[in-house]
Amino acid sequence: MAVSSAGMAVSTFVGAVTAATAPWLLVPVVVVWGYVVGLAVCLGPRLSVAALQWPVGLLIATGMPLGPTEAGLRAGLVLAGGLFQGLLVAVSWAFRRGDPERTALAESYRILAVYASGLAAGHFGPPSPTALPSAVVLTDPNPLLPMTVRLRFLDLLEQAERIRVSLAALAERAADDPSEAALRPAAGAARALDLIADTLSAGRAERAGRLGELDELLPSLAVAPGTRGQLATEALFGQLRAVTRSLAGLDTGFGRTPVNHTEISPVVPAGQDGIGWASLTLRANLALSGETGRHAVRLAVVAGLAEVMVQATGLFEGRWVVLTIFLVLKPDYTSTVYRSIQRAVGTAVGAGLGATAAWLAHPSSVGLIVAAGIAVAAAYALFDVNYVIYSSFLTVFIVILLDIFGLPADTTAVVRLTNTAVGAVLALIAYSLWPTWEGLTAQEKFARMVEVHDTYTTALLRSLAHPARTDPARLRGLQAIARRARTDAEASSDRLADEPPHSPLTPAVARTLVAVVTRLAHTELSLHALVPPQATADGREEGGARDADADRLEALATAFDIAMITLAEAVRTLQPPGPIPPLRQVQGALRNRPTALDPRLLQITDHLVDTVHTLGDVLRRHLAPPVAGADRRGT
Repeated sequence: MAVSSAGMAVSTFVGAVTAATAPWLLVPVVVVWGYVVGLAVCLGPRLSVAALQWPVGLLIATGMPLGPTEAGLRAGLVLAGGLFQGLLVAVSWAFRRGDPERTALAESYRILAVYASGLAAGHFGPPSPTALPSAVVLTDPNPLLPMTVRLRFLDLLEQAERIRVSLAALAERAADDPSEAALRPAAGAARALDLIADTLSAGRAERAGRLGELDELLPSLAVAPGTRGQLATEALFGQLRAVTRSLAGLDTGFGRTPVNHTEISPVVPAGQDGIGWASLTLRANLALSGETGRHAVRLAVVAGLAEVMVQATGLFEGRWVVLTIFLVLKPDYTSTVYRSIQRAVGTAVGAGLGATAAWLAHPSSVGLIVAAGIAVAAAYALFDVNYVIYSSFLTVFIVILLDIFGLPADTTAVVRLTNTAVGAVLALIAYSLWPTWEGLTAQEKFARMVEVHDTYTTALLRSLAHPARTDPARLRGLQAIARRARTDAEASSDRLADEPPHSPLTPAVARTLVAVVTRLAHTELSLHALVPPQATADGREEGGARDADADRLEALATAFDIAMITLAEAVRTLQPPGPIPPLRQVQGALRNRPTALDPRLLQITDHLVDTVHTLGDVLRRHLAPPVAGADRRGT
């Protein structure tokens, strides 16, 4: 809110003064604003949306030119209005202390409950790669929450991430042994997770009852001695008991078990608000070789040319042409096309509704104000529902607002409809002339997906080889990074499906790569479940079996790392991969010699090697150059 308000205030002053003194100077101003807004997409959706408000303020201000004094007053009012909205949000924290955080945590545990229920029903796929909802909310919790409560919320998030890993390991074992005994723990965990979610979402008066139900259920979650996967299942049930203790501590001070501030390192997205982070990210995206750099230049050029056209033709309310370009021209093909069509349709509908509403409300200014308030409230309430609906209500608001200022609603409606259509067409032409096809840049996202999964798996193998060096916080961070990279690749795969095919990285190949790496991620979670939650300080006996096991695991980690680096480079260059180390032989050293390792590790590493070989085979088949004159069936 602060970034948006400050930028809009500056934009309001610049737009009003420039329009009054030297209208043609709006061309370079629009170009600069276009480049900055286009570059801001690399900062993530929150800051990029805030930056998008700056050209909105600039172009609205150009419709009412003012001298420096009056423009400064208006800019001050814009800043005050934005800060007032921020104050309203801050005041709401006092009345909703902990509610959004509880709701997000409840949703997270509900997602885990659904996954556990699926396991109990025989569905053994990996969990969703997307971050749990509470991971996002707890990056910016209510600052009025007591520190002890905030730490407890972070602890609950941490436990949710550990439970997700344990459930994935349970799914891996159940896929090999889908017996009733193997699936029974998942059913019990699903009931417990549902109760945990109910406890978090219940009112204070109902929480004690939900906790009582949990206390009654947990003792029944036991594992018979000698059961396959006994240790992992006991770990899962232990995590559920830990969550129950944390829930009890939320409403009773902080419970009997103090939480050390330094012990909680939850898996949450890296902070994206620091000035240092923003400046580094912006510098990294300046080059035209990247998607963001090209989009910034394209937006600046097209918006500037549109402003030249408006200035040269004297187009009435031509600012709506430029504003439409800012709103619909996006870095990718799909968003630009859909947003252009949706905005044009929404504007057409809203123009008619706005003119009708203004006609019905006349001559009462109170009626016009009420109608405008209803329209803008509906627009932003439905923003996430459908962009056509949002555009319709926003257009209604603008038509009525300009009618209040003295511009006839019917004239405004026609002009806005026409200019919006012109802006949408210009945006589409610009993207067609200088496209940023996903197929030309997607290989970098897929290569990064392979690389970060390599880093995560290698770290897991080395933690198992050297338990004393285990860094649980680093492993959780690598897990989150790998999950985000896989999510980005999945989104890239979806975007490829909406574009013309770019061989050899076609949508089918992209989906296959995502499927193979998803299987790798499932195996990683099973591997992670074997890593001790804390670094173990016990040493190894020199020359003993544990030393030999550590050497073999270290050798497997090194071979896996080399293989994945080779495959990542193949994805990046879209060339068939070179030879990779003999992973099967290296893994066989664990399997064929006496070992003190957990038997599950042998099975998991077997799956790991098979997944790498599968990935290599996919890349060799799909990235191999076509054989001239060869029969397609023969090849």
